Amino acid sequence: MKSFKSLILFTLLLFGCLSLSAQRKWDDKYYNELNDNNFRSFKLFKAPIDLNKVDYKVLNAALFFVSNEARIEKGIAPLAYQPNLEIMAWNHSVEMGKEDFFDHINKKDKKRKTPEQRAALAGIVNPNISENISAVGGVYFGSYLELADHVVDKWVKSPSHAKTLYSENVLQMGCGAYYYKGVWQGNKAIWKQGDGFWISTQNFQSSTKVVSEKAKDNMPSK
Repeated sequence: MKSFKSLILFTLLLFGCLSLSAQRKWDDKYYNELNDNNFRSFKLFKAPIDLNKVDYKVLNAALFFVSNEARIEKGIAPLAYQPNLEIMAWNHSVEMGKEDFFDHINKKDKKRKTPEQRAALAGIVNPNISENISAVGGVYFGSYLELADHVVDKWVKSPSHAKTLYSENVLQMGCGAYYYKGVWQGNKAIWKQGDGFWISTQNFQSSTKVVSEKAKDNMPSK
């Protein structure tokens, strides 16, 4: 009987691993199914990046899990995924790319000027937001995981960004990145290297969990 139960358990674990590794399309349920022990073997994270068709849902998730991995390695509890924070983060990255700025304050759109205003557009009723941003240009990344590792490593090595990432007061997190192809922030030399700019945002909610309503901004479709 014991060996039979062990066989059932092994079969279930194997089925779970196979179902995760065989997926071809991101589903937000994976935020609950993946963890620090298995996300690096997840097939979609190891997929090559098609610059003409970036799967932003996969990229955002890779950033999320690598960020939590950094917290765990520091002895700090991982954060829960929050979809409205992802909406907020992704739209800010898009705005920074398209409107040619790099800042926590959006001076190009008064409706999106502050993190609190952007949180409201993402459907967050009770924002208590902290934020990290990053920009990397002229570098080719072979996979979503490779890109996420690079971005999070930059945050970890920056004292001010690491302080935000390692805060023990935050409860939830959402990440969003955007690929901008072209000259950005006057960086002509970087753009000529053949790759554009990866602009990333991390948003955190502190103190109380997000209370949400229908967002006015859109989630990335992929």
